Amino acid sequence: MKKRIFTTLVAVLLVAIAAWCWGQSGNHSELKEGDIVFMHSSSRQSPLIAAATGSPWTHCGVIVMKNGEPWVLEAVSPVKVTPWKEWKKRAKGGITSMKRYTEDEVHISYSKYLGRPYDTAFRFGNNAWYCSELVYDIYKTQLGVELCKPRPVSDFHLTGKVKSEMKRRGITSNQLVVAPVDIFNSDKLH
Repeated sequence: MKKRIFTTLVAVLLVAIAAWCWGQSGNHSELKEGDIVFMHSSSRQSPLIAAATGSPWTHCGVIVMKNGEPWVLEAVSPVKVTPWKEWKKRAKGGITSMKRYTEDEVHISYSKYLGRPYDTAFRFGNNAWYCSELVYDIYKTQLGVELCKPRPVSDFHLTGKVKSEMKRRGITSNQLVVAPVDIFNSDKLH
């Protein structure tokens, strides 16, 4: 058990260092519609997501362009679009990352998502959205791309605090979910 915790901490540290380096050198001025952006959020549930997934990426969204400027379509409460610069300020330490599916032009239709509630139960198909579910759904329904396979909650590192929060929200261990790190690690993105 101690070895697993140590290995997880080392992996999270290495990803954080890589993310910091990317954040320092990444050219975010070249964001395009359809790019997927990631951050370590400062939300209350962020530490639980990081502990469960072993990843610093606890929130994600998809870039949409408005008047030539990048905005992030994100599932918060409610689903909304946020100017990129404002979104980035919410990242712990300002560290973000970006992944891209294609260099081709992409158009994201998002009006049907706007104003929908945040899905605290992390369930598919309930007309509420959590961040990675929103990105997953957009890519699957609009671009015909399944970025990753949903996996059971039991695949994640479920500690006492995480289990307690899951129970409070009605989340079951066999429930299928998509985490930000699952999308980040997609072999369909570069």
